[in-house]
Amino acid sequence: MKKSKYRDYVKNVAIPVLVYGAVAGVFVGTLVYFFKLAADWLVEKSGEIYSFVSENPAFVPLLLAGLVVLAVIESLLQKWAPETRGGGIPRSEGVLRGLLTFRWLRTAIAAVVNSFISFFAGLPLGTEGPSVLLGTAIGGGTARLPLSHNSWNRYIMTGGASAGFAVATNAPLTGIIFALEEAHKRFTPMIWLMAFSSVGFASATSFLWSAALGKSVSPLFGFGHGAESSLVPMPNMSIDMVWVVLLLGIAVGVVACLFNLTIAKAGNFFDNKLSPKFNQTFRLIIVFLIVGIVGLFSVDALYGGHGLIVNIYSQKFTIAMLVVLLILKFILISLCSSTGATGGMFIPMLAVGALLGGIMGNVFILMGMSETYFPVVVVISMSAFMGASTRAPLTAVVFVVECTWQFTNLFYVAVAVFVSVLICEVLRIEPLYDVVLERMIEKQNHGKTSKILNIDCVAQAGSFAIGKAVRDIIWPANTKVNDIEEDDTHERKMDDDGEKKIFIGDKLNIVVQTYDENATLAELQDILGKQPQLETTVK
Repeated sequence: MKKSKYRDYVKNVAIPVLVYGAVAGVFVGTLVYFFKLAADWLVEKSGEIYSFVSENPAFVPLLLAGLVVLAVIESLLQKWAPETRGGGIPRSEGVLRGLLTFRWLRTAIAAVVNSFISFFAGLPLGTEGPSVLLGTAIGGGTARLPLSHNSWNRYIMTGGASAGFAVATNAPLTGIIFALEEAHKRFTPMIWLMAFSSVGFASATSFLWSAALGKSVSPLFGFGHGAESSLVPMPNMSIDMVWVVLLLGIAVGVVACLFNLTIAKAGNFFDNKLSPKFNQTFRLIIVFLIVGIVGLFSVDALYGGHGLIVNIYSQKFTIAMLVVLLILKFILISLCSSTGATGGMFIPMLAVGALLGGIMGNVFILMGMSETYFPVVVVISMSAFMGASTRAPLTAVVFVVECTWQFTNLFYVAVAVFVSVLICEVLRIEPLYDVVLERMIEKQNHGKTSKILNIDCVAQAGSFAIGKAVRDIIWPANTKVNDIEEDDTHERKMDDDGEKKIFIGDKLNIVVQTYDENATLAELQDILGKQPQLETTVK
């Protein structure tokens, strides 16, 4: 690499990635760490309240009245910050891809407060979704610091989102892969570098806070770890048990398809059938009351499901109870997602996978499987369900290692994930987060008309794009770079993987579908430089 190109790379890529990633990572690591601590405390106190009311039925009216008040407060905050409606991960993905807009400070405040309300009410939602949204918002705030270029905005928000996921789940490697496989659905060096930088600083910050507060660092699910743990360590599965993995993969694939379809159908029903009749406040009140009534009979069906997963692993439920909890989780998660309650679906999704794994584990024992393999079936089912539902198999395989700190049975995890994902692909079931994101996009653009623009641009000296590969640039949403022509009019044929770099004077023909022409053109000029003559035609 020539010295001038090396200096440009250090100045335009390495230093911004390190500085922006460090700033966003430290902020995200701190805020998400304490957000999670507060959320765990609220869940604990909420469980105590439900247990007390269950033993003292005279307080049931007071509990239900409190849930109504919480629902009204959450609906008012959602009117102030609509960006907090629904799952935090699909919302963040839409923002990172340029499909959704949001206000970073308002979103951060409302996401924290509304999440606390949902957790305290007992809604079956997790902390990881709001943590990702909070990380995205903090990244958006970091991108507004002095000396930051507008074209870095979505890179920095990507780093913040990855850091939020990593701190919430204590899974830094999965957080990095999340940015590539799930958030942007493409692997590029610049996205990887930003995610690595932000996650590294965020994880280090959260570890330092743990040390300062005297708290030990442990995996998300401490199966068999710690002197006080009574859980059974996960045994190694032998090759003659592969039939268990194959059958489990098939069962998980089918149930994951049903889960995604249920979320989609419930969302369409609430948006298209009930929306004209019942406003957001009424819908949230109904959901909060339903959750409250269920909680009086079975608190295990509430909250994100972390404690539930640990108890399933420890075989503390009968198969009948597992079936009941699976049905309740299906219904409650669908209701919460469809009404736009604030919270995450990641841990609840894992809880559904664990419940299915517990059911199948009991079935396999009846079929002759040794009971010692029951914990393995639960963990593999969780990973396979996550991979099939989100269609992120690499994330699912890596996550199972980081969330348990165990490296055993990875081959069988991969086999189950492959089978379950294959079934969902064959049946053409949309990924969970894509289903939710599509609803969010429809609501944001309701009543608007999109345009398909054909734009001719010239890469200007000193612009963000100079020296960067096409695939490394986060373009406006729904953008396709059709052609690049060198300054001397010699046509440059594009590689399929977009490896061609952009240099001063290159002419780009770009096709983009947009609902906001002015915003899209402004974003393109942030990337390619101010265009003296911007030639645009509507297709």
